[in-house]
Amino acid sequence: MDKNAYDVELEQIKEVVKERRAKRVGLQMPEGLKTAAAAIAASISKETGADVILSGNSCYGACDVDEKLGAIVDVLFHFGHSAFFSFSVNEELQKKVRFIELRSSVDVKPVVEKAKAEIKRDCVGLTATVQHVHALKEAKMLLARSGTKAVIGTSRLKYEGQVLGCEFSSANVPCTEILFIGSGCFHPIGLALYTGKRIIAADPFTMQVKVFEGEEQRKKRFAAIARALDATSCAILIGMKSGQCNLRNAIALRRKAVENGLDAYVIAMDEIGADKLLGFTVDAFVNTACPRLAEDFTHFKTPVLSAEEFEVALGERGWDDLYVWQ
Repeated sequence: MDKNAYDVELEQIKEVVKERRAKRVGLQMPEGLKTAAAAIAASISKETGADVILSGNSCYGACDVDEKLGAIVDVLFHFGHSAFFSFSVNEELQKKVRFIELRSSVDVKPVVEKAKAEIKRDCVGLTATVQHVHALKEAKMLLARSGTKAVIGTSRLKYEGQVLGCEFSSANVPCTEILFIGSGCFHPIGLALYTGKRIIAADPFTMQVKVFEGEEQRKKRFAAIARALDATSCAILIGMKSGQCNLRNAIALRRKAVENGLDAYVIAMDEIGADKLLGFTVDAFVNTACPRLAEDFTHFKTPVLSAEEFEVALGERGWDDLYVWQ
């Protein structure tokens, strides 16, 4: 990630540090920006006199605030995501956290022009990560000039058209195709899976345009569910990150598993990764943390399901209503 392609709001950060008279400042950054972290920290420290501490932990979303770092600093700047405190972060930490959205200055028009060749219908929904959401209206006008109606859907998030890895309400538009503006495959795969629509992913940095079919993504998840149908034991995974901890749901799922004759227990983890699951001998894992984590384990020896997918395996939910996004 080129820090020059994003607005890191460095001057605003320095002003906040000065206004709060913060002596210790925390910076939590996504992987791509960590190469620039030292320079950003040095600039803040030089001008404000504050001690800057960099988080070496993950930064996957607004639900992934580094609470331990937040506890020892006066202000914590969380980069790459918009404010989203609908989870159990304590009030004191909420007051300390400032979200830096990393708005991109890259021109999206060239990649939108390229993506037009993949649009098959006369109507397309427009979505983006927070880095590019400000450019959606410009993309809409560009498409309109070529005769394609573009719809920017309302969202439960901060901005219209914005999507997270686990929140796709803005794609609930009367179009069977969605144009996603952003980098990587994480968001378009989620869009395809949870909406069932044809997703055209346009990366304004690499100028790559890829298509993700909803049916294709769902087949992969159906295969994982099928592998768990004969399970006699399972482990329910609890994510210990404040924005991903769903203890009540995990306990309820364990009880359902036991009622259906399975040997079941609960495992709590800070980071849910394949290497950390290898030591547990069960027929299936059920993830109750980030709902998208299960998709990272497509090729894992033991099937890893989301809570809803596990309900299908238990026969308590139908296959047809598994991915219904409201």
